[in-house]
Amino acid sequence: MSNEFGLFVNLDYAHKSEDECALIWQSIMNTMLHYGFIFKKRTFVIKTEKNRDEISIDVRHLFDEIQAEQHDFYSYIIDCYILNLESCNDLTLPDTSDTIQVEDISLQDLNTIGVDYDLLFKRNKAE
Repeated sequence: MSNEFGLFVNLDYAHKSEDECALIWQSIMNTMLHYGFIFKKRTFVIKTEKNRDEISIDVRHLFDEIQAEQHDFYSYIIDCYILNLESCNDLTLPDTSDTIQVEDISLQDLNTIGVDYDLLFKRNKAE
């Protein structure tokens, strides 16, 4: 079963210089893209057969590799978490919790239950 995970990383722009954060961000971006993540909506997204714990371990190893090259790498990160995107709600989308359920009904079903209807486009009788 394939899982879709989102890796969210927030850097400490309040206490670190913008230039330093830009370098750290570029290291994170390069590493995640090389590992197979794509960047979408401020999130590193990956589809994988791995579970959350396995992908978390992989990301920690990748971050350790960055730490080996970038002194104090972890001090730049304020928040970093992984979510299973399939179980998340995008709050930027409209709330559909009170919407009406719509069911497809064929013309044959309408005929069967005796509902009158008009077709918008009538077929040519010659067809």
